[in-house]
Amino acid sequence: MEIQMVFHLPRDAVSVPVGRQVLDGCLETLGVTEDTRGDIALALGEACANVIQHAGPGDEYEVRVSARNCRCGIEVVNTGNRDSEPAPNGFTVADEPVPATAEHGRGLKIINAVVDNLQLTRNGQKGTTVHFEKTLEWVPGAAGPHLFNSEPKA
Repeated sequence: MEIQMVFHLPRDAVSVPVGRQVLDGCLETLGVTEDTRGDIALALGEACANVIQHAGPGDEYEVRVSARNCRCGIEVVNTGNRDSEPAPNGFTVADEPVPATAEHGRGLKIINAVVDNLQLTRNGQKGTTVHFEKTLEWVPGAAGPHLFNSEPKA
């Protein structure tokens, strides 16, 4: 089984907590632990904030979520980048620390610290897609593991 959701959100700071809360409610319903949901919410919030602050022209951005095999994959897609060129495919987060006085530069490091498999890639709209995954951990008796492990009925 796979669960998919797509959010088309306005490029406005108000959209960040809305997207986080909608996804958190879905994950809570499946029985994902609070710690795992917190990591996903933090990473999603940072990725969305980056789009709002750095992405180029366009009134919207897109959040794609899929859950399959007890993993949650999230993509935050922007349509351009007004501050710089799109990230090259396979871009990774550098290990150098961000200076304590820096105004920017912590978002990707925060995301990388709390999720699995962070990737930045160019998308067809000359923007950047932030992709990350997180293994889902479950509260006892959660419905999620049963849904993902169930065999389709013939």
